Amino acid sequence: MSPSFAARILTGNRIAAVLYILLSAYVFGIWVWSADTKPDAFNADPQSRISDIIYGRADRPYVQRVLIPVITRTVRGTIPDAAADSLSARAQRVPKVREEMQRLHWEGRFLTEYLIALGLAFASLLAFTFTVRTLWTTFYETDRWITNAVPLAALLLLPPIFPTGPHYIYDFPALFLFTLGMVALLQHRWVLYYPVLAIGLLNKETMVLLPLLFILLNHRMLRSRAVLLHIAAQGAIFLAIKFAIAAAFAGNPGNTMDFHLFANVDILLRGYGIGALLVIAAFAWLLLHDWRHKHRDLKVAALLIVPMFLLLCWGGIITELRDLYELFPIVLILSLHTILFPLFGIRYRHTSTATGMPHTDRQRATPHAGT
Repeated sequence: MSPSFAARILTGNRIAAVLYILLSAYVFGIWVWSADTKPDAFNADPQSRISDIIYGRADRPYVQRVLIPVITRTVRGTIPDAAADSLSARAQRVPKVREEMQRLHWEGRFLTEYLIALGLAFASLLAFTFTVRTLWTTFYETDRWITNAVPLAALLLLPPIFPTGPHYIYDFPALFLFTLGMVALLQHRWVLYYPVLAIGLLNKETMVLLPLLFILLNHRMLRSRAVLLHIAAQGAIFLAIKFAIAAAFAGNPGNTMDFHLFANVDILLRGYGIGALLVIAAFAWLLLHDWRHKHRDLKVAALLIVPMFLLLCWGGIITELRDLYELFPIVLILSLHTILFPLFGIRYRHTSTATGMPHTDRQRATPHAGT
């Protein structure tokens, strides 16, 4: 497909939306049907089976990600047991369905819950595609076909992450809600920001990075009464939700936060082959090249890589890239800047954001690549 043909196709917003839906379904299918080995299966860990997460029996910290379980139980409560049992029985009479359920270790009696939870995960992935497009326009103004292509690039870059760790029903909601929270924060849409922050914290505690981003963006105005009130409000929301969830699951086994620091240090101290070093070097180049021309607020957001990496070293496994979904939209846009603007010479300009960056009409003195 030639660039000009792709540009003509992607200029239409409706065509782009259809492509988002189709590619989201394809990527989601990869995510679901590839979860059949121990490293990445839904139910590989007996401490975090989907049914146990949904019904509050899983270990901490998995059981504390309550958003999708609560919605799933609420929806399931509206479905008569007879209808749910009939659905499960009919599905399992189909040999291929039964075979896939066994391969993925899905319990037949919880099939309805699986379908609801995975439906919510898919809705989150699809919503992410439209939200990351809005995030792109918050930083950069480009031709419409470039703007419309950004979500497609985001979707295509997700599958390589899937094999790096278990699949959890709260992963795509975390990706979507954090991206939406960034949009609301950068645009000072507080009526949207605070509900998204609260909902995101119910889904996963790493949403606390958003208040940290607020502080980083406003570090020069920390004595401002308005800024201090925002910090206090966000801190109160985080503490209230954190303590409520901790109290609700105090009797569950496990820890509020796992400790994997020594295991991660061991991973970091291992030798690296030439292939791994080349990948690391290419990744660093994508992030850092043309740094001085990258959007100020995007560069500030990139500072979240440091606390997120420290949190991952302490409580996660650094090889499980799915733990870094909150950083995905930031890394994506930093990388696309490098690829599209200095490398391919596509013209652009910064958009002004509500954090006070002045609008600039600076454009690349290179041929326009769009149509």
